[in-house]
Amino acid sequence: MRVVLINPSFNRYGGLKGHGGSLLPINLCYLASYGRQQHPDVELKVIDADVRGLSHEETIDETEAFSPSLVGISANTCAFDSVLDLVGFLKARLSKVRVIIGGSHPSALPKDTLMEPGVDFIAVGEGEYIFSELLDHLKNGDEDWSKINGLGYHDGEGRARINLSQPLIQNLDTLPFPARDLLDNSVYQPAPTKRVHGGTCTPIVSSRGCPFKCGFCSAPTIWTRVYRHRSPENVVAEIEECIDKYGIHAFSMTDELFTARKKRVLRLCNLMIERKLDISWVCTARAQKLDMEILEAMREAGCKEMSFGIESGNEAILSKIDKSLKLSEAEQVIKMVKKARIKTHASYIIGYLDETEETIKDTIRFSHKLNTDIAAFFIASPLPGTPFYNEAKKKGYLRKNISWVNFSPLSNAESVISFPSLTTETIREWHRKAIKSYYLRPRYILRRLFSIRHWYEVENLFLGMKVFLNIKK
Repeated sequence: MRVVLINPSFNRYGGLKGHGGSLLPINLCYLASYGRQQHPDVELKVIDADVRGLSHEETIDETEAFSPSLVGISANTCAFDSVLDLVGFLKARLSKVRVIIGGSHPSALPKDTLMEPGVDFIAVGEGEYIFSELLDHLKNGDEDWSKINGLGYHDGEGRARINLSQPLIQNLDTLPFPARDLLDNSVYQPAPTKRVHGGTCTPIVSSRGCPFKCGFCSAPTIWTRVYRHRSPENVVAEIEECIDKYGIHAFSMTDELFTARKKRVLRLCNLMIERKLDISWVCTARAQKLDMEILEAMREAGCKEMSFGIESGNEAILSKIDKSLKLSEAEQVIKMVKKARIKTHASYIIGYLDETEETIKDTIRFSHKLNTDIAAFFIASPLPGTPFYNEAKKKGYLRKNISWVNFSPLSNAESVISFPSLTTETIREWHRKAIKSYYLRPRYILRRLFSIRHWYEVENLFLGMKVFLNIKK
């Protein structure tokens, strides 16, 4: 039996190329590694059509050459139009191949996704167990799909059936390391805003889930709010495999909240230091409850940049987001991170519920006050499955007849949301103003120029400028 897993092309079909970099599709690599661990007789292939710039036709050519019985496709909301087009091409050429779609979009809208033409199955939530059980059923000719928790399928009358949830994997250390050997690791680079090393970069997932409940975040549709983490020893073993097997020394910790447990982070950093790992890495954190002990340990262990979701410079909007963050504490944390000589990256949202032009101005002013090395501004995007989406839909703030590509928080497509007090056009104008006002400050430009120490930092500036110029006014 053969299986193809596809990361569909998005940038070729509406995405803003370059803004997100090109990171290894770690979710598919986890599925592949777990699939072959549980089913060594199954041949697996991963096609990253997005990073390779493949057209749908080229993707199907490569898929057909492998002669699979099952094709799995990863789907987030922004890429879902492209996914459906790909499925259409696939079924036209390989009508007997079964197709399963997983990811945040089908997890948020399971029945809607399942009823799309050509979709045979969907995976709701965490995928490894669902994928493995589906392979077992297909190999044995068992078509009683109701036995597979987390699976969506069509019954004998063509109706959509969604099974009970699949239990979460309690011990993440039991998962094999991602199957990086199925892809060319050398082609992957992070976004210029998160690049801290001149070589190849790969993602590391050291934990799953987040205990917080930010209203815009779609991560709980996959991981729920249950926080689970791998042991520090297991994480370091994966890092050492990346160094020894692939020559990779740069890492992006893609956890929703890397610093959730201080004791664990300190243990992880101490292991990196003890083993004298020559690595550079970036991570995400909340701008609260951090101290110099943990920051200094992270810097010594190779942390070069920390990314913080600030979201807004207005306390009322933060409350609406359910961010549980005080601006005064965020300011203190950013100062500490700078003192620890770690670069700072802050993200902001323009156009959330109850936003006004005055609250947007507060966000812009606060971004200037924090003066982080990088500031990323995104148009608020109400992704399905989030409280933001549910309230926006209920109040009629979602525009009619919109495509899924419009849900991208940074693109040249028109935004999906419009308020009585803020039109889509006004939100877009303020988003562009926020970017320009931050990066065109003479103070910022001079600081960035005088802080250059490595050749890749020069390249980062040019790549960042290219993305900046590609964002239409």
